Amino acid sequence: MPATTTQTSLFLERFSERRRRSSGEPDWLRRLRDRALERFLALGVPTARDEEYKYTDLSALAGGELLLASAPAAAEPPPFADPDAGAVPFGRQSRLAGAGQPGVRVQSLREALGSDPDRLQGRLGAIAPDPDRHALCALNTAFFEDAVIVEAAPGAEPEAPIRITFGAGRGARHPRVLILAGRSSCVRVVETHLGEGRYWRNGVTEIRTEANARVEHCRVQLESDRAFHTGIVQGLQERDSHLASYSLSFGARLARNDIGTRLDGPGCECALDGLYFAGGRQQVDHHTAIDHAQPHCSSHQLYKGVLGGRAKGVFNGKIFVRRDAQKTDAVQNNKNLLLSERAEVNTKPQLEIDANDVRCTHGATIGQLDEDAAFYLRARGIGAARARSLLTYAFAADALQRIGDQAVRDHAAGLLLSRLDGGRG
Repeated sequence: MPATTTQTSLFLERFSERRRRSSGEPDWLRRLRDRALERFLALGVPTARDEEYKYTDLSALAGGELLLASAPAAAEPPPFADPDAGAVPFGRQSRLAGAGQPGVRVQSLREALGSDPDRLQGRLGAIAPDPDRHALCALNTAFFEDAVIVEAAPGAEPEAPIRITFGAGRGARHPRVLILAGRSSCVRVVETHLGEGRYWRNGVTEIRTEANARVEHCRVQLESDRAFHTGIVQGLQERDSHLASYSLSFGARLARNDIGTRLDGPGCECALDGLYFAGGRQQVDHHTAIDHAQPHCSSHQLYKGVLGGRAKGVFNGKIFVRRDAQKTDAVQNNKNLLLSERAEVNTKPQLEIDANDVRCTHGATIGQLDEDAAFYLRARGIGAARARSLLTYAFAADALQRIGDQAVRDHAAGLLLSRLDGGRG
């Protein structure tokens, strides 16, 4: 639904305020923002009438309370538990660790533009979904205050991952990340979202992998059960590159994750994996899109969900195989475990194939715990609650195995166990 006249006026006022704060931005970025705002005002917040949001109720945002809210420009983030003891402040809203390694440059957008105003032209905003059709991406592009720019030089292989932690939880925030992996480089980035209270975070991460580059990107969402989280991760891959994207979603009242990549050169590989755990009245959505545009490429998706209470889960996975993308190998799976009779999942795997020499499979399952297995454990002296936790953990844990960062795997496993032991299912 397009913005109302009152909302349009307020958005224009906020946009003018943001422009005054960043008066030194180059013309190309100002034009990008202007176009994005125009498109958002025309599109508005998506509603259930949009097929892509059929099961995602954003009415709490569309009403305007959070949509138009913003934290003061000079606000400092509240203290939070940083998962990396070596992290240092990076702007008002984030913490950073792992920068300063040979071959990798990590800067804020302001720093990058200060040294060369046109260096990111044609790269920032060029990978994210088309703002003419994606309203929330357009909103982020219009209003993000700063961005984290990660650049790996050709051939670079930094030993430690880059860790970016977004921690403030006030008003509406639009974090932005751009990852540029040079030819034959290898870089890992861990992006963590934390926060307390009721707020909205609407993030966009763009990833470009040049020829033979490898990127592992892990997005960990641990926000307040009162928060709203919408996030976009979009990749663009050149010849023989590899992108691994992991989505770990444990928090937020409503979390919507749009994750995709375009395999734009022969020999590309990608793996999109996710694990989500929701209880109470939480809702977590994953919408993926893999575009096989060139031949001899492969993709693999595995998303697992654990839902209890009155929680809702949504999975919509799309695989596009273009006419020239012969020898495509694509696998997609979504598996869900319901811990209560009131939890529900809507899952829709999709294949659109225009080539004829391909191997593509997809599948989806929704089920409950195996009572025979639970009885087997109870017969060996394990209590009923503990038996359920062990079986649930066994179901979910293999979704973590392909994450290359041991610290992230261990942290996610601990979060999963704490949720199970805390009875959030």
